[in-house]
Amino acid sequence: MNVVNDFMGDFFERIADTAKQLMRKVGRQTLQARNIAGAVALLTQGELRMFAMTKGLQSLTLTADSYRLDTHDIAKHRYANAVKLAKC
Repeated sequence: MNVVNDFMGDFFERIADTAKQLMRKVGRQTLQARNIAGAVALLTQGELRMFAMTKGLQSLTLTADSYRLDTHDIAKHRYANAVKLAKC
């Protein structure tokens, strides 16, 4: 089990280092999903690359959809409170 854990830790560090290099190469100061996707694409190959890119895109889509729902609910709640205050 330690071997797999060490492998995953090393691979994660390699992805982070490569993403950081890509980020600096384009002149940005913040890490974006695009940098991580590029690092994964550079470090993996074949089926593993396709699987990783597909799962990464799925997780980004789910996160973005969840964020949109949350912000919509917050805006709706604020509007309802504003209407209540206006009636008083």
